[in-house]
Amino acid sequence: EKYGVDVSDESIRAAVAEHNELCAIFEEISALRKAENPVITPREFHILCLVSYACPTALILPYLRETCEELRQREPDAVCPWRARIVVVGGELDDYAFSEILENCRCYVAADRYCFGSIPGRQPIPLMDDAPALEQVCDFYLETNQCPRFMSQEKIRERRELVKRLVEEYHAAGILYEQAKFCDFWGYERTLAVQVMCEEYGIPTLGIDREYVVRGSGQLSTRIQAFMESLEIKKIRGGGAPI
Repeated sequence: EKYGVDVSDESIRAAVAEHNELCAIFEEISALRKAENPVITPREFHILCLVSYACPTALILPYLRETCEELRQREPDAVCPWRARIVVVGGELDDYAFSEILENCRCYVAADRYCFGSIPGRQPIPLMDDAPALEQVCDFYLETNQCPRFMSQEKIRERRELVKRLVEEYHAAGILYEQAKFCDFWGYERTLAVQVMCEEYGIPTLGIDREYVVRGSGQLSTRIQAFMESLEIKKIRGGGAPI
């Protein structure tokens, strides 16, 4: 009332309905990344995701619908340009230059699990009629939150199982754990997860720490190139997909 914001249950439900429509579009676009030769690039998806967080939902929805329709009609490249598919996991990643570096290494981001990414941030919120909408929204985010600030063993295992499921569902060959320098929570998560995902889950995993501004990072490109080569070698030796 003081700031002119309608926080009634009806208004919150209407906002959630808009959010769910946006999420449905992102789920359809994400499904396109499962293809062997996808029609959307990692950079394009990253920018769409960032815009969806920065722009009011009502304003961005028409453009997302238009983009989704364009992607349905888009033809893939005649020859698949990607050397390997990976899942990117980590902290805040609001610089799409990171995705450009991966693209230049011909590394395809099949799925993402980082702050301000599509999973779990772009999943619909189910609402029931017999409870206040705000309480249900809060419960949903507490239950689905994948932040490493949740330090219980149950939550840690849940995060690792989610990453494993993304690798399988999106047909990825490996995992890239990234963190901005001095992000202590993700630094702890990344250090342990790289070892666990490699040794216990058997999934090739690379961990990197990065600068806040990543454009022009030659060292980052070199490490990703080396990771791509290791995935290719593993595929050749195994006679099939490396997972």
